[in-house]
Amino acid sequence: MQSVYELDLSVFSAVFSIANKALDVIMEVITTLGDGWVMPAFAVILLLFKKTRKAGMAMLGALIVMVILNNEILKPLIARVRPCFIFNLDAILGYESAFVDHGKAEEFAIIVEKVKASIAQYPEIAARWVKEYAFPGVVDMPTSWSFPSGHTSSSFAFATAVFANNKKWGIGAYVLAALIGFSRIYLGVHYFTDVLAGAVLGIVYGAIGVLVIGAIIKLIKKKDNKLSKLF
Repeated sequence: MQSVYELDLSVFSAVFSIANKALDVIMEVITTLGDGWVMPAFAVILLLFKKTRKAGMAMLGALIVMVILNNEILKPLIARVRPCFIFNLDAILGYESAFVDHGKAEEFAIIVEKVKASIAQYPEIAARWVKEYAFPGVVDMPTSWSFPSGHTSSSFAFATAVFANNKKWGIGAYVLAALIGFSRIYLGVHYFTDVLAGAVLGIVYGAIGVLVIGAIIKLIKKKDNKLSKLF
């Protein structure tokens, strides 16, 4: 695990070295495109038109798979502490009110114990982390678990669904997904390994969503009922 932290810290050091005010604004805008409501809203709009309805359903299917597997199962199961807290006891203790306000007092207590354990287990990397890592403060510190990156997972799941329906637009969607993943590292709210796992899992979620929705639509068309006229 120490080698993973070493990798993540080296990536943070490289990314933070290019930080500037203009890029702060750009990354804040880009990361917003990966917020929970943006891509579902776009998918819903596509549902309104027969020509794009299948694509919209595939996108929603991919995002639903992502929410279930990523947010409801993997994040709480792995329970990885965010990089802004992991080796900084003062930071997490000073953020108690934010967790309480979000109804996460129990989660806060668990994170505090994890931070103490991490500092005790990896004292050398903990000392380096506090020295070399500085939360940029462009966005608020999140109170949710870190691994895998939800923004990255949803972006790549969405992009996979787009690619399955239109390769030209899909390539653009993948580029945007990669930028959203990079923004999560730049803003200091995710480790590189969170983003890498999020990208891989997002593609898997997207493929599952596309296959499931495709099978459902195929079944509907085969029955040749009123629903088949929707596609």
